[in-house]
Amino acid sequence: MKDIKLKDIVVYGMYFFSFIFLIFQDAIYTPDTASYLNAAIYRYPVYPIFTNFLKFVFQDYFDLVTVGIQLLLGLVAVHFTAKKFTEVFQLNYLSKVLIVIILLFPFFGPLYIANNICSEGLSYPFYLFFLTFALDFLNRNHRKSFILLLISYVLLTLTRGQFIILPIIVAVMYILKNKASVFKIIHLKKFVLLLLIPFITTVMDKSYHILKDGKFVSTPFSFISASGAALYVSKASDIQFIVTDDDKEIFKDCHAFLTENNWLLSSKNRATPKEDYKHFHNNVSKLCNYTLHDRGTQYYLDKGYNIVDARIAIEKTSKNIYPILVKNNFKNWIKLYYSNLTHSFKSEFLLFFIVFVFFFSCIKSILSDNKLYVYLFFLASLILSNAMIVAFASHSIIRYLFYNYFLFFIIIVLIFKLIKHGKKA
Repeated sequence: MKDIKLKDIVVYGMYFFSFIFLIFQDAIYTPDTASYLNAAIYRYPVYPIFTNFLKFVFQDYFDLVTVGIQLLLGLVAVHFTAKKFTEVFQLNYLSKVLIVIILLFPFFGPLYIANNICSEGLSYPFYLFFLTFALDFLNRNHRKSFILLLISYVLLTLTRGQFIILPIIVAVMYILKNKASVFKIIHLKKFVLLLLIPFITTVMDKSYHILKDGKFVSTPFSFISASGAALYVSKASDIQFIVTDDDKEIFKDCHAFLTENNWLLSSKNRATPKEDYKHFHNNVSKLCNYTLHDRGTQYYLDKGYNIVDARIAIEKTSKNIYPILVKNNFKNWIKLYYSNLTHSFKSEFLLFFIVFVFFFSCIKSILSDNKLYVYLFFLASLILSNAMIVAFASHSIIRYLFYNYFLFFIIIVLIFKLIKHGKKA
């Protein structure tokens, strides 16, 4: 009992001192904060609703209350995630402490997610809750865990859209975990619902926008962001493949502006693809926000569009020109994408390691009844899919990737358990 109490003091002590230290730090306002507080059309609904509700209710105490709620929610999520992973994988106490430490990392510098008035303050706890319920669902197949999994997914995706494919990953794992009885009605119903929930969430997102903005559209910005890399590798001659006059004018203006400021791949001959990526990485906001988004929006405003229609129109233009620019400059685009993906893992070795774990555990999950292979496949899929989506949609920065850092540690632990116990694991 004394040993148990000591362990509790250590873990809860980390939560307590984290809360005390961070609650006395100022709220952080970044360039993105205003767009959430103003409920801009290109922001997903949950965080603008959350912050505007708190602003309305607490007014002068908005900063303190927001930071406090984000801290409490985040620490609760960390606790239940560490507890569930420790329980399911039968980890020792030291492993649990290390998991807690890694999970607490985003609350401190450089991210300060609970103090930052940005969507990560909610998306991180929602993501941890999703993982906790998903792991419990895969482990025990409980109805309650399944319902909570779906609820946490909806909240997460309507906070940050980068996680849209998570139910598909869970659905695959669910089939692998229950491959002996996969055609039972109860399994098929859950499998189908996991496949349908992304579409249901998309309808919810569009419904929010029709209520707030009068337009039944998905939150626009995905293709604007993804078009940054496509613009970066583009050539002026690509304009001949663009169909509509508006799209042509916007591309012509953006390409000329980027050329003038030396923000394109062709602005300088660099020695390696790594240097090309570094130049792209340092100028993503100039490619997407300051050029395509701002200048494109202004183009439509000048044509008489209101701000909502202008934001939607530039997203549509980005969607139109993106595949053209990628197709015409595919060799340079794929090199940039690979460099972007590698950068998210900080090294090719770590990327190849996760890719190996992904394919090896996939094969073993099909051929073996050892459930640890399914969990390895699950964790590797989460890491790899998020990194690939981020590399596709933007540049690989810690803000988009920190969610899965603790999963690397879990993967290492599971591999050691498999090596130590083999078929008995």
